[in-house]
Amino acid sequence: MTDQLLFSGKQLESIKAKRSEELNDCGMLAKMPLPEAGMAWRESRRPFLGPRTQKDYEGYLGTIVKFFGNVSLEKLADPDLIRLYQMERNKTAGASIINHECSTIQQLLKRIRRWNDVKDFYEPLPLPRESPGRAMTPEEERRLFEAGALNPNWAVAYWAAMLAANTAAGPAEICGLRLADVSTSNPETARIHVHEHVKNVNRAREIPLLSEGLLSRGLTAAKALVERAQQLGATQPEHFLIPFRVSTGTFDPTRHGFWPRTAWREMCAAAGIKLRPYDLRHHALTKMCEVLPEHMVLKIAGHVSPRMLRRIYSHVRLPELRAAMNAVSRSGRENQLPERPGKRGKQKQAMQVVVATADRLKVPLSTAMELLKEYEQALHGGKVKNES
Repeated sequence: MTDQLLFSGKQLESIKAKRSEELNDCGMLAKMPLPEAGMAWRESRRPFLGPRTQKDYEGYLGTIVKFFGNVSLEKLADPDLIRLYQMERNKTAGASIINHECSTIQQLLKRIRRWNDVKDFYEPLPLPRESPGRAMTPEEERRLFEAGALNPNWAVAYWAAMLAANTAAGPAEICGLRLADVSTSNPETARIHVHEHVKNVNRAREIPLLSEGLLSRGLTAAKALVERAQQLGATQPEHFLIPFRVSTGTFDPTRHGFWPRTAWREMCAAAGIKLRPYDLRHHALTKMCEVLPEHMVLKIAGHVSPRMLRRIYSHVRLPELRAAMNAVSRSGRENQLPERPGKRGKQKQAMQVVVATADRLKVPLSTAMELLKEYEQALHGGKVKNES
């Protein structure tokens, strides 16, 4: 054993000098006006952030600067000031965006070593509970697309919604598609390649555009959007499928457009339904779960695991399978009583109904049994009775 260090004194001095330089930079940053400090911080983070995240931070900082003005960054190390910011912002914005903005303030204060002055008193705003999404009934789907076809001003919303409802691509994923990502010339190989604006790396995928069957309208929608993009000046493979509107009648195909929220709300109102844009993805997955094998749905959805997909099965439109599940559930509850002759046969018969129904709907039996388990949990308030 030896007390000799494994590094030289010169290396240690170099690290100390770098640490001292960082502290000096923090002191300078703390004294800077908030707009300059925010810009300096964002530039230092640029090499580690994707384009979308950079744009998000730019928006958060813009809102923060608009509220606080040209105060020095160190002035934000006040929990009461941040609480006031939350209260005022909550009058015009939701909890999620406010929490993101406060997270940006947190990162700024951490950079100048002042977050400890705030952290014991800071609480993020509680987020509202959102539903996992819903699928349209066939009647709602018919009304939505019949209404959308009536108004030419809703064309982008109409075709983008139809593409989403037949491919399970999310709104942001569709807006991030480029012409090179969309192949429609040959119905046998038609597809979209989703790889930009994806939620995570597992969501990058290729989705076939079917020319017939339950999901065949995706190909029609993709062709319509490509034709529209070309009319608006999108001629290169890297140009976006939904070009950015600079002003009325002027478009920039090198920038992606956004989901047409106003047209979408008007279109839903005309159809008499309430639906979020992201519900279209859920609707598409619901339809796929009814007709496609699980492994194909997983690939199209970009889900990481079958368990994630099965969260959809707990409320999809599978009335026959649900009826079979009810039969097994009733039989199982009856068997909680002292066993009588014939009861075991009734449960076995109900189980055979589930097996046959799952086979007819092309739902794996393991998935059907997983649904039964979730269904029983719901019936018992989240608790499953032990079988002994």
